[in-house]
Amino acid sequence: MLDQAYRGEAVAVDFVPNTVKIILRDITLRRADVMAVAVPQRAKYEGWLKMELAAALALHEGVKTVNIEPPCPRGGRADLSFQVDRMTWYVELKTSNTSWRADGLENRTRPISRNISRIITDIAKLREKCPPDKGLMVFTLFPVPTRIWNHDRAQLSYHLQRIERESGLARDSLLGQCDFVQLDE
Repeated sequence: MLDQAYRGEAVAVDFVPNTVKIILRDITLRRADVMAVAVPQRAKYEGWLKMELAAALALHEGVKTVNIEPPCPRGGRADLSFQVDRMTWYVELKTSNTSWRADGLENRTRPISRNISRIITDIAKLREKCPPDKGLMVFTLFPVPTRIWNHDRAQLSYHLQRIERESGLARDSLLGQCDFVQLDE
């Protein structure tokens, strides 16, 4: 069994309606069994999460036409898209593993800097390829030890501020949109 000291996940979103954030939190909590397999190994779960999000959006009132890997208006493909009130939202999704250490986690070195760069690239892609529609960048950072979230959030902020700086987002805008999901009871 994994200890509460490290079984967390920071879910950050950029320009995402609160509904998508709530859906992602629900998926993470409801499918803690899947997370219990992926997190200790620092294994990415983007494909699985994309399908869970698409399925949940398809059932959500007011959401229409959910598509997996649709073409963007100006070329390329997004991870998924959906329509709300005649507006198409294109979603890029990343699951980015960290190298923070904690008991029960495999001591693997994961290049979080490279993962952060991929998030920044996807934000630029959405801006370039999706107008006039809306782009949503959704990402998780995992595992996030409880000690980082509760006592040393500067380590997390460092990476979020890099995304903000290199993507032209307002300073400290991402941390305010983060949601820490504690997976162990």
